[in-house]
Amino acid sequence: MSDEDLHNLFPFDEELTITSVAKRQSCELCARPLPQCVCHNIPSRQPTSTTIVVLQHPAEQHRQLRTVPLLEAGLELGKCEIHIGKRFRNLDTILTTKTALLFPGPDARLCSDVGRGEFDRLVCLDGTWPQARRIYQKNPELHTLPKVMLGPSQPSIYLIHTQPTNLHLSTLESVARAIEQMEDIPGLEDRMVQPLKAMVRTQFGFGAVAHGTQADARVVRKQEVKRGCKELTVAPKLPNFDYESF
Repeated sequence: MSDEDLHNLFPFDEELTITSVAKRQSCELCARPLPQCVCHNIPSRQPTSTTIVVLQHPAEQHRQLRTVPLLEAGLELGKCEIHIGKRFRNLDTILTTKTALLFPGPDARLCSDVGRGEFDRLVCLDGTWPQARRIYQKNPELHTLPKVMLGPSQPSIYLIHTQPTNLHLSTLESVARAIEQMEDIPGLEDRMVQPLKAMVRTQFGFGAVAHGTQADARVVRKQEVKRGCKELTVAPKLPNFDYESF
């Protein structure tokens, strides 16, 4: 078949040029797509005496709805260090003698019981809960740090993400609440989570729903199995959630 025959079968515009689809531009500060930027909800940078050291699982870099950029944007410049990896070989240069690890356990103290100025640096592990546990397991240097944890309190407002239980929080919420309690800064958490709340409201506007917890999902799935359902619930919706007042 000649070129002319091919052209007659599959006509095309010789002046047509094919261009690649441009990737959505993201805000450099909050890391959200520009149309969904929440920077106007970020408070003025909050002064703290504690430096936050985030050990972030690499998979977090590919998540679209992250909270660490909001944490970094809300803290005083230089008060949030982010290190990405699974096994950190330079922890001896990152950690100091007055460093605590935000991680629950029987040997952890409540943040509300920590004396102001007792620690200069607070390490938090950023990822899903299984990823955070693996980071802890793979880095024995972390095992020697004094641990602090949050007591039962308000549940997470990160409702577009399925938390393991009602006690689990996003990284932004956990750190903001810990600093508020350790440094006795009333209202710090409320100020710092405003951009997270705006991000969640935006997703609700796009049709997202408020999620229950993984614990809730297990209860629902057991009931569905008993009823013989073929499709089981992954993330249950919160019943009677008031989207208007959120």
